Amino acid sequence: MNNLNKILASIAFLFSLVIYILTMAPTTSFWDCGEFIATSVIMGVPHPPGTPFYLLLGNFFSQIPTFADTGARVNLISPIFSAFAVMFLYLIIVQLIKEWRGEVKSWPDCLITYGSAMIGALTFAFTDSHWFNAVEAEVYSISTFFTGIVVWLILKWSTNSGHPGNVRYILIIAYMFGLAIGIHLLNLLALPFIALIVYFNKYEFKLGSFLATMGVTLLTFMVIYLGIIKGIPNLANSYGLNLPIFMVLAVFAATAYAVWKNHNQLSTILTCLVLILIGFSTYTTIFIRATQHPNINENNPDTIKGALAYMNRDQYGDWEILNPAFTLGRAECSYSNRWTSNKGNPSSGEELNFLWNYQIKEMYLRYFAWQFVGKEEHEERSWELVTLKGDFIKKLRGVDWGRYGLPFPLLFGIIGMIFHFSRDWKRALAVLSLFLATGIMIILYLNQYDPQPRERDYSYVGSFFTFSIWIGMGVAALQEKIKEWLEGVEIAAFISIGLTGIIFMVMPFTMLATDFKEHNRNGNYVAWDYAYNMLNSCEPNGIIFTNGDNDTFPLWYIQEVEGVRTDVRVVNLSLLNTPWYIEQLKNEEPKLPLNLKDETIKKLDPVFGTVYALNKWTSIWPELRASRNRKPQSDITVSSFIDPDRGSVHHQ
Repeated sequence: MNNLNKILASIAFLFSLVIYILTMAPTTSFWDCGEFIATSVIMGVPHPPGTPFYLLLGNFFSQIPTFADTGARVNLISPIFSAFAVMFLYLIIVQLIKEWRGEVKSWPDCLITYGSAMIGALTFAFTDSHWFNAVEAEVYSISTFFTGIVVWLILKWSTNSGHPGNVRYILIIAYMFGLAIGIHLLNLLALPFIALIVYFNKYEFKLGSFLATMGVTLLTFMVIYLGIIKGIPNLANSYGLNLPIFMVLAVFAATAYAVWKNHNQLSTILTCLVLILIGFSTYTTIFIRATQHPNINENNPDTIKGALAYMNRDQYGDWEILNPAFTLGRAECSYSNRWTSNKGNPSSGEELNFLWNYQIKEMYLRYFAWQFVGKEEHEERSWELVTLKGDFIKKLRGVDWGRYGLPFPLLFGIIGMIFHFSRDWKRALAVLSLFLATGIMIILYLNQYDPQPRERDYSYVGSFFTFSIWIGMGVAALQEKIKEWLEGVEIAAFISIGLTGIIFMVMPFTMLATDFKEHNRNGNYVAWDYAYNMLNSCEPNGIIFTNGDNDTFPLWYIQEVEGVRTDVRVVNLSLLNTPWYIEQLKNEEPKLPLNLKDETIKKLDPVFGTVYALNKWTSIWPELRASRNRKPQSDITVSSFIDPDRGSVHHQ
């Protein structure tokens, strides 16, 4: 039966991989895709905080002659890792079902365990957000893969608890965490799940020990996030490179000593730390490449100070979490009048209204329903958003409750969650922790303002992945109940087979058939054509002004990867609030004839540009306008470089 399980896991991988490749974008797409492909090919520096491990993978894939288009080669990363995520989801569901049902010993057991797991995994495979991430160059497909593999590894550790060499699973998890840092930090949100699996494996539940475990989990997160990711750049900035290098070498030496002296627990902890550091070391490629000044070199982190600013995302400003009033008062929250009549001092009720109706309901629950209920297809059926005064703002794609007939994935997921808690509350609690950490906790952390420049569903794929575990559990619960009802009936096996087939047809295959056309990007060259036509509309050695990611990244791609119209200088107005970008425009080919000294550029205050780029007509604009009339501290100010009245860039 174990061989059958491996075969089915392979089928889950191959089937989803084929679908993803068939629907994969043939070249660059809009948003970050063009930037990731371009920086992978030239080993450039993407937007903070960087994705060094992705760049290394992308550069490798760009050199494999799988497709004529280099963009398609880099895109191929996402179908492969997305399919692996589906495979690991299948294995996770199998393991969790086995933990309350026992090992598979008969063909009815196969249908309940393996069939249910396959349904849950393939349902996730064709959810809206995961499928979207699976067909273009983006980091979220690999991030989901890392979440899947660490969850599966800790379950393997639990299954093999007490066996010699079982610690290897913990060590591999640590290395996966380290590598995942070079993709996205979402993977760290699996820590509570891992902690609960370890806790329930080692201890009986007691409030004191449970709280202590949660404290250790938080400490572990702080060590990784504040101690390594943030701490090493801060130490280097404050004390130079020698101190962090010495500390890293000290950790390696301590690890070697602990292993030599057979201090098992200490050596395991230190080895985990070493493996995380090794994975994290991919970040050195960012700073090494920055010193070589590639054509795409965002933030130019070629100094310790610059690297610190890059890692800390200083370009995006400070952001108070768990404070809706702060977000409502920001200049970027231009639709704040949807939620409050007093932007500067919203009431507690207005804050809660904003948190629930926008950040949770509109920016998460709506996306959640897209996956397991259905997304509205036509714009005319979308939600209309209005202000408190009734003024029309925009439309959002809402939820279509009849898209898949009935919302079976949602129903099975709810059933599976309830059933899981009734049969194995310890494992169910661990799954719940993963679901909340990758959903609600992200919402609270991001504290998003209104509006967002694009839908943000890709941020929450980890929670959709987790809910799909319960979909598989729900199918298993139904089959288990039917088995009990049909005990002793001769045709029970045939009924079970038929039921499995029916559920396959009404869930994953219905989703596949319904959404295939929408997700099929095969033959979609819109972004490529846009970039090609825009560049070729310019005179020789011309300048083209763009505003934002969608305008800019396809142009970067086609210039850097395909060498189209490299004589044209692309100027992204959204980055003109940053001194490093102005300096690059002035000093790097093709140079712009800016009448600015380098030392003057370094003194420019990004606040002016930030406010202008985000929203010219804000409540604090009069204050900024008044500051223009003050005596300048240097030979030029940002406000004279960017004229707020004309909205044009000119020389002084």
